Amino acid sequence: MADPFPWYIAVGYLAGFLLLWTAGRVEGGGTVTSALSNIATGLVFFGTTMTWFAVSMDVHAPWAVWIALPVAFVAFVVWQSARQRGRLRRLGATAQATFGVLPQSGRTAAFDRQDSLSLRRVVELEHQGHRLLGVEYPLSSHGSAADRVADRLGGIYTMTELRIPHSPVLRITPRTGAFEPEHATPFEDARITRIQAGTPKTTAELEKFAVDPEFDRRFEVTAEDPEFAARVFTPEVRALLLSDLWFRVHEVVFERDALWTAEADGLNEERLLGNARRLAVFAAAVAPNLWPSTEFSRAETSYDRWFGDSRGFVRNRVNRYRETMDRQPLSPTTVLTRSLLAAAMVVLGLLPIANGIAAAAGLASEVQLTVTDSTAGDRGRSCGLNRTQICDSQSPAVRGTYPAGTQTREVVTTWHLGQLPERGDVVPVRIGPIWWNTVFQNNDAVALTILAGLVPVALGLLFFKTIFRPRAPRRVRLLRRLQESRPVESPS
Repeated sequence: MADPFPWYIAVGYLAGFLLLWTAGRVEGGGTVTSALSNIATGLVFFGTTMTWFAVSMDVHAPWAVWIALPVAFVAFVVWQSARQRGRLRRLGATAQATFGVLPQSGRTAAFDRQDSLSLRRVVELEHQGHRLLGVEYPLSSHGSAADRVADRLGGIYTMTELRIPHSPVLRITPRTGAFEPEHATPFEDARITRIQAGTPKTTAELEKFAVDPEFDRRFEVTAEDPEFAARVFTPEVRALLLSDLWFRVHEVVFERDALWTAEADGLNEERLLGNARRLAVFAAAVAPNLWPSTEFSRAETSYDRWFGDSRGFVRNRVNRYRETMDRQPLSPTTVLTRSLLAAAMVVLGLLPIANGIAAAAGLASEVQLTVTDSTAGDRGRSCGLNRTQICDSQSPAVRGTYPAGTQTREVVTTWHLGQLPERGDVVPVRIGPIWWNTVFQNNDAVALTILAGLVPVALGLLFFKTIFRPRAPRRVRLLRRLQESRPVESPS
């Protein structure tokens, strides 16, 4: 069986997963924040694993491994962060807004007040015939240190804006609980609520505008000019809003010379261009009835043309599939970090499985284990067996030595099956031929080890699937079933 699991290793991996969650929440919140979050996640997992090998399994890697692997990981993250900044520069991004609106204490303000506002980052650029503006801002404009920490973890928002001809204010807001009481969508509702919590409100006086019963069930429309709203909601536009899953959680606003939306999390290239593409698709849909003499309907908005060919395998393939499943896009650094964790889970499960299969096939060496200490795992008993073992563990364990050629090796192994040997006993065990040379006391232990090793393998493969081939969320499957059962009719 495998060695007793050290308690601080569990704490280390738990901390790593918490950092991974934090990295996902702050990803894009400035390239420095994103880079530091992913670096911290990778280093915690790497350090925890290497410490486990060194202390619990007595596997001591050369110093070159301790140094080279973290340095290579950090270098990759820093390179990706610099690459993102360089790509925005190559796209002609500037740090000065020349159109649109900006957030100010929960409200929108004219772009020419930029210097007086508490904004974290402003990026404006020309892309595929459209003028785009990205604004990163905190939820708390003037808060304490605690508020700034809270903002860093979940209070950073991004406005993405597309320049349009000057228009009256019109807000299209997704409704929470849109499918109740027949169906509940708590995760969708939570995402809608989180986005709307940081979406600034307009200063114009708006009134509710009814479109049709099915549309009004899922969206709330408020307008400054009802006649303008009536021109917007053509059958084609209604069909787009009801069928495109992105609009199901994002609020879309016409205001001044901008069509804009807000997003929870920080500004990065993926979020800016991804949300801007959806706005461009929407602008193309309303253009024939609002701005027939403009280029909106002829602008290129296909995924590959919009993002270009320089994004490589990760973005053009992984994110294109994730978009069809209505999943958040991933940066190359995030894909690497998560893939390494998934691979580690698979490898840590395959090693004892391979040793178990070798033992079952008669390829494991049988040795005589001289027991130097053992414990039944009674609660409250002193941990003299292994300094990495939990003192109040209920798991029985054995420490012993066995000859390996001209050397004598020491092992610690759990002893769940059979009678627990005492100090001084000599018992036959089998040693797996593959590192980390799992110890088996009998055939039952072989079977139990193989079954236990399947758990991290399954979790690792599931983790890989959530990265590269995620399943659509439940609310997406629900929407698609509703669309299939009640298709939107095209105008005759």
